[in-house]
Amino acid sequence: MRRRLAAALLAVLLLVAACSSGTSTKQGTSFAPYVDVTGTHTALNEIANTSGQKDFVLAFVLASESGCTPAWGGTKSLADSTITQEVNALKAMGGSVTVATGGANGTYLENTCTSATALTTAYESVLDTIGTNSLDLDIEQDVPTATVAQALKTLQDQRGTKIMLTLPVDSTGFTDSGLTLLRAVKAAGVDMTVNAMLMNFEETGDWASSLVSTMDAVTTQVRSVWTDLDDNGAHRMLGATLMIGRNDTGQVTTTDIARTVAQAAVDRDLAYLGLWSVNRDNGDCAGTTTTSGTCSGVSQSAYEFTHLFQQLA
Repeated sequence: MRRRLAAALLAVLLLVAACSSGTSTKQGTSFAPYVDVTGTHTALNEIANTSGQKDFVLAFVLASESGCTPAWGGTKSLADSTITQEVNALKAMGGSVTVATGGANGTYLENTCTSATALTTAYESVLDTIGTNSLDLDIEQDVPTATVAQALKTLQDQRGTKIMLTLPVDSTGFTDSGLTLLRAVKAAGVDMTVNAMLMNFEETGDWASSLVSTMDAVTTQVRSVWTDLDDNGAHRMLGATLMIGRNDTGQVTTTDIARTVAQAAVDRDLAYLGLWSVNRDNGDCAGTTTTSGTCSGVSQSAYEFTHLFQQLA
């Protein structure tokens, strides 16, 4: 009897030790960088062959001149044969794509489609044409929150779409308009990843520290919306996307800074890690004092940031 009790006690102690050690609890951080496919770019399958990266977020779908009709950059047909061929070639390699709407400029579908039904139809057209069921809304303008929330809920209910909501930040976290949208989408019952754009905000101190501090600030904000979550639960809802190299506001995210921030994201077990953009992931304009859409502005090798994030995620 004493031996059995001792064995049982030992088993309990080992179980408690294993649970308290914190090991084997992380679920992992996925990495998919953005590619601007609206202009000249290296083909997705060629990027995959060269860099080894096979999962991408394709940017950006906007409203066309005819209204609530999606188009790449608002001007290029959604069924553009070049992009379609690239996507199909990438899929044949085992790759995947998420399609992003919105962005920094242009006329949003979310502001053009006048009802939730019309917006849902537009989203469905995007997903069906590209052949994916993964959608990213990059919302950097004011949008009708109730319409967007209902459209996403309908889309997810009907086809189980994987949804990411990408929002800008300042040094204190998400903006007020971003939080308003988060609350509306949460109230609608949408399951999503909330992706923080860790870029393009003013700061006076160390840029790496500011980016990590903002990552923690948005964690607190997510917990204020989803009040049943602890930090670990909030981290599993969150993504972080960095603008590599020179930002529009003058800050420079070097490879060392990117490593620090990406490691912090992985350490916190964030669900997603991204970068803007693969188009810029080269050293073709090292030392420039202006921001370019085709190079990072820092000294680097081709796809150095992509490789760095691959190694960490």
